[in-house]
Amino acid sequence: MSSPTFQSVLKDLVVKHGWKPGTHLENQFALILCRSRLSAEQQYQVGRYRLDFAWPDVKIALEADGWWHRSPEGATGDRQRDSWLRSQGWVVFRVDDEHGEDSLRDQVVRVSHLVRSQAPAGAPWCLSLRSDPDPYIRWPLTKHLPR
Repeated sequence: MSSPTFQSVLKDLVVKHGWKPGTHLENQFALILCRSRLSAEQQYQVGRYRLDFAWPDVKIALEADGWWHRSPEGATGDRQRDSWLRSQGWVVFRVDDEHGEDSLRDQVVRVSHLVRSQAPAGAPWCLSLRSDPDPYIRWPLTKHLPR
């Protein structure tokens, strides 16, 4: 029997914590948000666009940008998309995986702090830090793969 891959372990953790599995990068974001005790709408539709993670009450979006978004075509499309979203009152944060796991985690955590600071009182998507007896997902995940 073969050992599970990093991607399959990550996907299983995402599902276990109630998130929809997506790309590898989106799955990493979901676990970081889970660890921050913040839920989000996933694949949220705004006009003709789909947002990876969104908080519609405060019009903040978090986009998981992989390699394609760094290409000329991807960057052009993102600029047009972000411009339209801004015209609709949205703030869009694009986070990429170019600088490693720690940078990725720091960027997503910063966005989660901003979202939490803008949340209306009693927002159901801002979960209490004490509601889960074990809210922590060990990081980095690679240390916890079976050998």
